[in-house]
Amino acid sequence: MSSWLIAVYTRVHIADFFFEFFSWDEGACCAPKEIWNSMMLVHWGNTNTKHKNSTTAYWPDNWDSIPSERRGNHPCFDPQKDLVIPAWKVPNPGAVWLKLWARPRMDRKTLFYFNGNLGPAYEHGRQENTYSMGLRQKLADEFGSTPNKEGKFGKQQTPNVIVTSLKSPTYYEEMASSLFCGVLPGDGWSGRMEDSMLNGCIPVIIQDGIFLPYENVLNYNSFAVRILEDDIPNLVSILEQYNETVIEHMLSNVRSIWQRFLYRDSILLEAIRQRELFSKDDGWAVEFSKLGEDDVFATFIQVLHFKLHNDPWRRTLPRRYETGLPKACT
Repeated sequence: MSSWLIAVYTRVHIADFFFEFFSWDEGACCAPKEIWNSMMLVHWGNTNTKHKNSTTAYWPDNWDSIPSERRGNHPCFDPQKDLVIPAWKVPNPGAVWLKLWARPRMDRKTLFYFNGNLGPAYEHGRQENTYSMGLRQKLADEFGSTPNKEGKFGKQQTPNVIVTSLKSPTYYEEMASSLFCGVLPGDGWSGRMEDSMLNGCIPVIIQDGIFLPYENVLNYNSFAVRILEDDIPNLVSILEQYNETVIEHMLSNVRSIWQRFLYRDSILLEAIRQRELFSKDDGWAVEFSKLGEDDVFATFIQVLHFKLHNDPWRRTLPRRYETGLPKACT
């Protein structure tokens, strides 16, 4: 069955604006042309400026065969009107109690960390060469820290760089012991950006032309690093150019906004439900209740507020009603 038939999306109408939720791996790539003027809420911000066709290695999600009379000619993501929102990730209770996002620079001994599926060269790896657009495979070929099926390490393997496909029971602690963490795609989006932020690790984004959560709103240069796909072999030399002052500044910024990548209020709803059932609060619920900064949903509402009054795309629309907001906001 064609992907345009099986893709699931949800339409929400607020006032005079429509929002389309496309949470699948390839986001709104397959959105019918009739709804493209809506704001797309996605996890996959592919502008198609470099990766122009379907990038997934999972064939049922491939949208290349959707006829133009159904899809039209739009990218997967338009930064002028759409928004990438964080994927659902919950820190494990240990991470909450240990406050891994706040771990200081001195305790982050690993320069770069990435743990995930590295493709067909590794045991249990995805067999498609097109998985992750070949980026994880290229990273492992250069810096693999565990041997592949042939017993080979990466060509530039070095002790303070971990690139592995071995699942670890201490995954979160390992990220919190690292300075930089890799953000690479899987079949479309992956949750590596959220993993990095929730564990206080500076994200290193390697996916050209693809936006991450709120990237068309937040100043990513202040807390993340972008490396061109073609510069993967130069990864270590690029990261080593960041001095301690810049690193401390970026770590501080990660710590100040990490909750914007956390669905805290939704987690607390579960805490309330369990309290009503069992008449007590578990330790994780107590720790989450202590978090007070703006979370994913609060940030989403703030972004909508901003776009409503400042986005050039909105300015082209006729003003038909008063918002009731202070003039300073408009």
